[in-house]
Amino acid sequence: MDEHPVIRFTNELMVLTDLDQTTAGTFVRRVYQEGTHEGEQRLIVDLHQRDRRITELEQELARLRGGDYG
Repeated sequence: MDEHPVIRFTNELMVLTDLDQTTAGTFVRRVYQEGTHEGEQRLIVDLHQRDRRITELEQELARLRGGDYG
């Protein structure tokens, strides 16, 4: 099984810098968590936009069919 990105990047950061494992690991975990959180927030926004667009399209389809939406 492949290494988790936090472990892999912690090891790479330690090779590139003079950071010890604890400090490098803390930094990489923080960056990883922030990236995950940012990605989740973007996904939530995208899903809300998609849902609004679906509602608009359903309303337009109902209008074109001469029916009521709801």
